[in-house]
Amino acid sequence: MDSNALLRHCRVRSCLHLVLCFSPVGEAFRQRLRMFPSLVNCTTIDWFSEWPVEALTSVARSFCADLELDSSGANGGAGGRSRDDLLNGVLAACVHIHQSVEAKSKQYYAELRRLVHVLRP
Repeated sequence: MDSNALLRHCRVRSCLHLVLCFSPVGEAFRQRLRMFPSLVNCTTIDWFSEWPVEALTSVARSFCADLELDSSGANGGAGGRSRDDLLNGVLAACVHIHQSVEAKSKQYYAELRRLVHVLRP
């Protein structure tokens, strides 16, 4: 390798930045972290804080997809409401709970100066 090629190689290497995007949802992310611990040890991880309602709803929908909801009205059911109505109510509750915990953790920090980390869904 001549000196010009070596210089170019060093410049490229010193200026090279890679962006890896992973979804933190599910077992695949955990498995990648176990297989490649340098993903945590040798990188900067940006956890984006405020998730939009649509993203929270999407994550809740993926977790609640297999829920069996009783919409018959019998035995304390929902009085004939459709499964989609019930599911939308459950999803809205999940989003509300997550946002409420985030708001309370900010209030807790403001009052007591103690951090509470809310994990992303």
